Amino acid sequence: MRNTRRHTGGRYPRGLFSRLAYAFRERQIYLRSEGEVQFITLRPWVQVAVIFAFTVGLFWVAYATVNVAFKDQVLALKERNQYRARLEYEDRIGEMRSTIDKLNRRLLLDQKTYLAKVDEVRFEHDRLVDRHQQLSDFFRQGWLPGPNGTTKQQKGSLTPQATPGVRTAGNTTSPRAVDKFTSDFTSPEEAVKPLADLRAYMAQMETREAALLGAVTEYVAGQTTRLGKVYRSLGVNADKIAKSSRYKPEAVGGPFVAASAGDLGSKVLAQSVSDLSTQLDRWETLKFQTTRLPLTRPMSPEHKTSSSFGLRKDPFRKKPAMHSGIDFRGPTGSPVHVTAPGKVIKAGWSGGYGKMVEVRHDGGVTSRYAHLSIISVRTGQKVKSGDRIGKVGSTGRSTGPHLHYETRVGGRAIDPVRFWKARDVFQEITR
Repeated sequence: MRNTRRHTGGRYPRGLFSRLAYAFRERQIYLRSEGEVQFITLRPWVQVAVIFAFTVGLFWVAYATVNVAFKDQVLALKERNQYRARLEYEDRIGEMRSTIDKLNRRLLLDQKTYLAKVDEVRFEHDRLVDRHQQLSDFFRQGWLPGPNGTTKQQKGSLTPQATPGVRTAGNTTSPRAVDKFTSDFTSPEEAVKPLADLRAYMAQMETREAALLGAVTEYVAGQTTRLGKVYRSLGVNADKIAKSSRYKPEAVGGPFVAASAGDLGSKVLAQSVSDLSTQLDRWETLKFQTTRLPLTRPMSPEHKTSSSFGLRKDPFRKKPAMHSGIDFRGPTGSPVHVTAPGKVIKAGWSGGYGKMVEVRHDGGVTSRYAHLSIISVRTGQKVKSGDRIGKVGSTGRSTGPHLHYETRVGGRAIDPVRFWKARDVFQEITR
């Protein structure tokens, strides 16, 4: 086999890679036996493997030697460390036991004080229940102060109902905590038992609150239903007028943050408040809309009616005819006032009505004022209840100075007396 050698020219190679390549260059070992010469070629990777195996073996021999020579010392060191750790652990356990014993002794010493505090909170809770019961009775019976400090029951209020299980500050139904828990507490469960009893009392209070809110909601719903019936008697759709209402509470505002169970204490109370809010909103809306209906008279009380609503003998043809309004007699020039807020949709001459003003109110209700001598408003003008819109005259189909007054719902003539009677009912319901 031919052996090729790389000559360096007598110079040692530079650079780490070049030095490693030079150190582990290919070598040959020659063997001569019985006149024959043979050689073994050691390639670089074989040299590296041999050196690595030798190094690993050397380290293993050193480690085994140290382990055998110092085995007793290593075991003794481990035992000392374990003993020291056990002592530290026992010291910590002892400190914790001492702290627990101190807390237990302090709890036993302060048990009466603790129970006395529980009774104080319990007493305040009973006073709150007592006030809640008074408020419940006040609402359920509808008591209002009379002229001489007495009380009277308002018509339409809820019927009185007794609230079961009421506990007042002066008459508790269970013994005090200091009398009930006379023996020393020996476990955490016994120590928290008075608080568990107090939480049970609070839960009873929550039930009473939910019941009262439910009664209020039922009462408001009943009153709202009564309002709806009066609206229907006038031919006005209560649902429609509520949806189209422009009612907004005065001087209130702020971002909307829905009431949650966390704010009110429980989901039951949150739902009860939500239901009550819905009923109150409808109630306030319908109550507000009563002020938008023509419930007043267009002239002062001294002006009497000369012709009622309904069938009558026509003053010109002397035959039965339908009179679609009410006539108020009065001298020419007497002021005429609008009976509800609204918008003027006609102001001028209108056939047999003569000079007429027509005002549109909420809910499809309109009012007409005919035979005027002077019109004081113009078409498109917004008017408030009580504004003067003209003066009495005798224009159009008229036999003398008077005011012809009409109320219409959806274009159909309705007797104005029905609105005046409804005013008294509205006032009685919303009082």
